[in-house]
Amino acid sequence: MLLFNNVKYIIDSGPFIDLNKYPPDVFDTLWTNLEEMFNANEIISSSEVYREIENYNDEYVAEWSKRNKKYFFKPTIEEQTFVSEILEEFPNLIKQSAILTGRPQADPFVIAQAKFNEAILIHTETVKPHAHKIPNVCKRYNIEEISLFDFFRKERWKF
Repeated sequence: MLLFNNVKYIIDSGPFIDLNKYPPDVFDTLWTNLEEMFNANEIISSSEVYREIENYNDEYVAEWSKRNKKYFFKPTIEEQTFVSEILEEFPNLIKQSAILTGRPQADPFVIAQAKFNEAILIHTETVKPHAHKIPNVCKRYNIEEISLFDFFRKERWKF
């Protein structure tokens, strides 16, 4: 079940955090392009990503996310069911310390969101053999995933 017909990308918290290195007063085109894609619902994210970045100590991303909370969606029942399936097979995708402290962990939620929206997942993790990481889980479930810079390249953005 697709949430939006035109969703192309799901974005994890890592790329959001990396965007802080690209201030809007210098990288205006980047931020304008992102705004346009979010406004067109071509990029969305999970409410769990919002929870991860809402208290992040930065100048741009936390403030941007607070102004644009409408782009961070709660998981559907189908996504929640799939999150359970993911965690059954990849239990270390969520760190035990995060569970014990109640810190949000968006990884399984953005993976499920990408699957059910037939979208590409943008993240910052690297492939590690036999690891419980986004690229490994995406490979297992045939979900396309790319880095932030590969996203820029795919969209042919130049700054």
